[in-house]
Amino acid sequence: MPTTVILGAGIIGLSTAHSLTLLAPPEHRIHLVEPAPELFASASGKAAGFVAKDWFAPAIAPLGNLSFDLHRALADKHNGRARWGFSESISYSLDHDDSLSTTSADDPTDPSDTTAGDTKGGGGGEPERASIDGQNVDDQIPVSGRNGSQGQGGLDWLLNNVSRATVVEGDVVEKAQSESTGANDGDDLPHWLRAKPEALQLISDRKSTAQVLPRQLCEFLLEQCLAAGVTLHQPARATKVWRDEHDPAAVTRIRVEYLGPLAQTSDGRARTVDIPCDSIVIAAGCWTPQVYTTLFPNANRIPRITHLAGYSVTFKSKYWPPVRLPANREALKGSAPNPPAPSGPGAATTTSSSVSALVQSNVCHAIFTNAGGFAPEIFSRANGDVWLGGLNPASTQLPELPTDATLDPGEIERLLAVGRALCGEDIDLRTEGLCFRPVSVTGRPIITRLHEADLGDGAKPGGHDGAGGVYVATGHGPWGISLSLGTGRVVSEMVLGRETSADVSALMKW
Repeated sequence: MPTTVILGAGIIGLSTAHSLTLLAPPEHRIHLVEPAPELFASASGKAAGFVAKDWFAPAIAPLGNLSFDLHRALADKHNGRARWGFSESISYSLDHDDSLSTTSADDPTDPSDTTAGDTKGGGGGEPERASIDGQNVDDQIPVSGRNGSQGQGGLDWLLNNVSRATVVEGDVVEKAQSESTGANDGDDLPHWLRAKPEALQLISDRKSTAQVLPRQLCEFLLEQCLAAGVTLHQPARATKVWRDEHDPAAVTRIRVEYLGPLAQTSDGRARTVDIPCDSIVIAAGCWTPQVYTTLFPNANRIPRITHLAGYSVTFKSKYWPPVRLPANREALKGSAPNPPAPSGPGAATTTSSSVSALVQSNVCHAIFTNAGGFAPEIFSRANGDVWLGGLNPASTQLPELPTDATLDPGEIERLLAVGRALCGEDIDLRTEGLCFRPVSVTGRPIITRLHEADLGDGAKPGGHDGAGGVYVATGHGPWGISLSLGTGRVVSEMVLGRETSADVSALMKW
């Protein structure tokens, strides 16, 4: 029976497995292999969860459009608002130099206050510039697009620590502003933010940007995969691809070695399993080169993937979510602090892990700015948290496993300083994180079926047609969550030998 082994159980690997369960025939076997003792310990669990439809360079645009539609369709089908915080989002670019009002801590959102402040968070100085293979990014990725920040791969803004908002093309901004129903004058403004309304530029409306809670989305996808018969090996790693050379009819197998508490059998031997496989999908993020060279030590080419570290925090603000009073003030009498979810036709159903009814009534926001020598990104989430990130120190080393990452308290404090400046001194820190995003030399994702010649000597899976069955899906940078469902769909179609739902021909070159 056909079998696919997916190496990496992050958002890309899970999306591929989930799509295969939907597209492949029932007899198709699917395995997920993940070495980390904790699932979703890097970007798949700690990223912002920003999802965009039309913020991509031309080479990536078809995939971005497909993936956005899949995110919306999945949320519509499975109550994504309640289960993983899917929310339409309004995006703004914040002019930090003219943004902060000096309103009192009791009312930081008073739009009538016009007193300017300059409380930039964190340290000053020039932004750090990332490099790949020791070269400055300016020498590798030609700059193009609006404000010279898009580039052929679309990641110049990230590698140079400038605002993500600079990638949005002018026609997208103009469209959002022309279709706005007076957002800058009313309820759609981020009143939880300490910023003057005139310092905010609307750059994308709720039709083309959204948010999810990444960990909850991954947990949902994993739940669906397991229910469909996918086998998860974790913690475990693939150590070799082999075939019995003395048996011409032998199948190709991949050896999976268990780690941690599962590493040894009761008699002290290493616990391994050899899985017959037709296809291998390497979706190991920043760790893709290590996985690739382990399985194919004689390969003629290796995917050139580097990592970009990213710090983030989540916190509570008493101004998010805003409490929207009902028109009938009598309805407030005797109400509980956390009112029950609405009932009746069209009402959202809730579970113990649902997003509260109060938050469900409010649009979420994505804010992009520059402050403290980096480019903060701040998101009001559907679960009532505020996520703040955008601090990407180039010197942070990639750990052997994501769970081995060590946070620098100084970098966390830089983020919190910006958080206090933009959201008030009384923010309540909830989580702090460090994750690693995979970036290719071109700045574009690599989504491709590898030619057998590139893998060198040794055993290789044959794929659906016998012409090679090794696939790579990595290099999504800060767009992993946004592009995940589209990538999973396209890779699963490649594995099954079908025409892909999006044109990713430009992403097959590596």
